Amino acid sequence: MGHQPMSRRTVLAATAVTAATVATAGRSRSATAAPGPTGLPETYVVPGDRAFPTGHAYDPRTNHIYVGSAEDGTIFRGHLTVPTLRPWSPHGTDGRAGTSGMTVDAAGRLLVGGADTGTLRVYDPADATLLALLHGVEGGFLNEIAAAPDGTSYVTDSFRPMIYRLTRTGSSWGLERWLDVTTTPIDWVDGRHNLNGIICIDDHLLTVNSATGRLWRIDRRTRQPHEVDLGGDLLPNGDGLAFRDGHLYVVQGNLNDLPGLTPQVTVIRLSPDLARGHLAGSLVPPGGFLHPSSITLPGDRALVVNSQYNRWSAGLPPESLPFTLSTVPLASARTAA
Repeated sequence: MGHQPMSRRTVLAATAVTAATVATAGRSRSATAAPGPTGLPETYVVPGDRAFPTGHAYDPRTNHIYVGSAEDGTIFRGHLTVPTLRPWSPHGTDGRAGTSGMTVDAAGRLLVGGADTGTLRVYDPADATLLALLHGVEGGFLNEIAAAPDGTSYVTDSFRPMIYRLTRTGSSWGLERWLDVTTTPIDWVDGRHNLNGIICIDDHLLTVNSATGRLWRIDRRTRQPHEVDLGGDLLPNGDGLAFRDGHLYVVQGNLNDLPGLTPQVTVIRLSPDLARGHLAGSLVPPGGFLHPSSITLPGDRALVVNSQYNRWSAGLPPESLPFTLSTVPLASARTAA
């Protein structure tokens, strides 16, 4: 592999200039989609010259793709067989001014993070009806969302040391402050984006700290976190996560243009207990990524948003138009040296 995750010493030296990207939700083993039909588009277009798409979700029940805008909160929807997405819920709907991570939960509802508005919204995909609007702690950045098979979901806060759990009892929704990160060994860098991508794998959560590149495993029953042993490798700018067949797919963007790090999806082979992993390869489409953020795995491909979020966060116009989602065949992963 041409560009490997950095060593711990290298990334700590770069931490002063490291911030996170905005990304996607994960899926459990039971939520893996079956391979889709052949002849699917190689890229998907998100319309608008200021869309700056960030998180996205894929619904294997309907083959719908949802993508949110960092610029104004528009939610776009498309179909796996159609190369262009269209506005599905316009900007300003339900007071939505921006989006971050997304996922589709076990019941088919669309969960949408509200980035630095500190909000989480739950929608009925049938008609875009808002089912719940929930708030995290003040000053937070509700980022990525992991849906569990039991109907609960977990949300990272990149600005505040907190992981939330979304629950529903009857028609009542709640956003519990599930894990106070300050009481755990999980690392935290003040003034930076920290916990970002998160996925649920059976009874555990995996989440990555964008600022330090460390990967954490959290037992959902005991709430005890442990660092995943990657043999000294780190995942700087780690963002969206996805999992299939023992392999963890980690999006690494280019918000800070770290030396030696090409925007890519790094593939980690995990041990069955998720305690250890080793670098297995990487995914990069022809022509490369433009600040990739979130990832899903429809069929035998990785679907990755080219967010250009580094341009948006710097107040710059997009580097390239139109905005797109790239698809990369999983079988094309470059093997790590």
